[in-house]
Amino acid sequence: MKLKGFVAAVALLAFAACSSGEKQPGPDSLYARMGGLNGIARATDEMVNRVLTDPEILANVELQKRAKPENVPGIKVQITNLLAGLAGGPETYHGRSMKDSHRGMQVTEKQWYAFIKDCRAGMEAAKIGGKEIEEMVVILERMKPEIVEVK
Repeated sequence: MKLKGFVAAVALLAFAACSSGEKQPGPDSLYARMGGLNGIARATDEMVNRVLTDPEILANVELQKRAKPENVPGIKVQITNLLAGLAGGPETYHGRSMKDSHRGMQVTEKQWYAFIKDCRAGMEAAKIGGKEIEEMVVILERMKPEIVEVK
């Protein structure tokens, strides 16, 4: 009898976990094809490392101010959650909007395209597939109007 009760409790917990409302990415989702949270975190790490050493981007004094070494781990976590959610994963970005977080930074078109180049290179270094890189770049490009201030 005790075993039946235990099995019933485990089944109930499993059902509750599956029906918790958390988004479950499909095997064909961009999230899954990029390697899930770990793949996206690796890509983010590579991307941010490149962005933070790019002379075109670092020419922007406002970007320099925000990219202090003590801020980098938190920036990477926020970007990982953002990209994972946008790729169809269960992660949720809890940061400010792109417009609010980039307001006053005077990001230029040239800096934006340096950012995209760095993102591509970072995803390649993280062994993300070409098709997936292109899909993520399309997602990133949707943010451009909220980030670029100087045309």
